[in-house]
Amino acid sequence: MGAPELLHHLRGAGLVLTLTPAGALHVAPRSALTDDHRAAIRAERDALMLALQAEADPPPPAPPGRSGNPLMTPEQGDECHAGGWDDAEIDAYLAREARFTRLGRVADAEHLAERLTLRDRQHDDRRLCLECVALADNGRCLVAARGRLPGASRRLEPVSTILQRCEGFTLAPGLT
Repeated sequence: MGAPELLHHLRGAGLVLTLTPAGALHVAPRSALTDDHRAAIRAERDALMLALQAEADPPPPAPPGRSGNPLMTPEQGDECHAGGWDDAEIDAYLAREARFTRLGRVADAEHLAERLTLRDRQHDDRRLCLECVALADNGRCLVAARGRLPGASRRLEPVSTILQRCEGFTLAPGLT
């Protein structure tokens, strides 16, 4: 589990992680911390601090006419925003961004959702595992865990941010 996923997990357990003015990691309430939480925080302390810092520091503004999305080339960013977005594209973007944020992808939720807007405009039929109802909170594929993906390990943890085709894909509720 990476730092964004761990941060999501800890927040889901009711913990609040912050950086102190002195640059230390603070976790509250202490009464909610388990030994497993403490071990995970110790193991990922530096990465958690970087993730919290990234949340606190907004990215620099994008140059005019460019999206500033690291998941797209400048030309793809221009194509994505050419002519503006209609109401359906905005609704899809907002639903995706909300889902990705809930899944712990706080730092790149906007970029992923924007990239999928371009995918839709290009009529690309590939999907992200992040869009699939079968992606578990622990990052594993539930379809593979049930043995329904031929040749895949039952402990498959797919790279959830790569566009791909999957016979086990089912769109998560609320997404288009």
